[in-house]
Amino acid sequence: MSETRTTILTVDDNEALRYSLVRTLRDAGYEVLEAKSGNEALELASTLPDLITLDVNLPDIDGFKVCQSLKSNPATNHIPVLHVSSTFVEPEYRAQGLKGGADGYLAEPIDRAELLATVGALLRLKQAERDARRHAELVEIAHQEIRALNIGLELRVKERTTELERKNEEIQQLNGRLMQLQDEERRRLARELHDSTGQMLAALNINLTLLKSMTANSDPKMAEIVQASGAVTEELTRQIRTMSYLLHPPLLDEVGLESALRWYVEGFSQRSNIAVNIQASDNFGRLPSDLEIALFRVVQESLTNVHKHSGSRVATVHIARDTTQVVLEVRDGGQTMHVGKKSFAPGVGILGMRERLRQLGGRLEIHSDEVGTLIRALVPLSENLQANIA
Repeated sequence: MSETRTTILTVDDNEALRYSLVRTLRDAGYEVLEAKSGNEALELASTLPDLITLDVNLPDIDGFKVCQSLKSNPATNHIPVLHVSSTFVEPEYRAQGLKGGADGYLAEPIDRAELLATVGALLRLKQAERDARRHAELVEIAHQEIRALNIGLELRVKERTTELERKNEEIQQLNGRLMQLQDEERRRLARELHDSTGQMLAALNINLTLLKSMTANSDPKMAEIVQASGAVTEELTRQIRTMSYLLHPPLLDEVGLESALRWYVEGFSQRSNIAVNIQASDNFGRLPSDLEIALFRVVQESLTNVHKHSGSRVATVHIARDTTQVVLEVRDGGQTMHVGKKSFAPGVGILGMRERLRQLGGRLEIHSDEVGTLIRALVPLSENLQANIA
């Protein structure tokens, strides 16, 4: 398939000069259209030739005005215009033609090689402009495709984010429900241990006491066994009572967080040999049951961590409330927790404390340095409690 030939429109009213230009251009391989006047040139320009050679001295419209008309028309302003003149050869006319929009200006006598070189340069310039426009179009198409992709990606990300937020909310609700069920199960087990198992052990101990009195004089060996069994029963009763209270202290329901914490801290100190000092603000009072349980579990877990991990022999528990929030702090003097390092991974206990407080709109802070670790729980009070305090 042959390529389309380059078309040049030659405009000149001088037959001899026009013939010379046409022949030179055709010999160079160009297809040439001819026009003798300005109006004819404007009419043929609508066929969109690749280049126009335009005489300045025309019988109806001078070449300067023809050029200006071509360049002001969006349909033809991309066509290179080369002024060719045998009469307007002074520099001021060259300047006028170039200012009027012409892309080149040649004056007679015109050298054949110079003409072809100028035509070739203008055609190359036109091709470069055409390539640039095409490139710009391709770039714009690419930008539009990228914008469309971005919009699609943003929609997908938004959808995924919404889905993840919904799943996260479901997980948080599930965690809250699991913790509530866990507390209810602890309360039930504590009650079963205290009321059922504890009562059976008490009855067993009574029977062992009666048996001891019955065998004291008749069989010393049997009496010794009965006495040992009674001691085991009493120890078992004490351990079950302690386990029951640790699962869910009855003081937490009966008189509130402060009393339950003082009871727990006293027992913890006896079991761990860690001296714990507890401080509470004046008239601390009662809090909602779910908040009291959450703060009790924070103290319980924090002191367990002190016992297992810190190596500290002392600890301090401080609880306070004001008109807006409750603040609980547990401080020890043990080993540093590398909280700020990437390698630090909070355990299940810390994660559980954070989730409990988050369910109540609160937060957990951990600060650790060379003097020890501070665990701080902050929980906002509801508007009703704030009003009662105020």
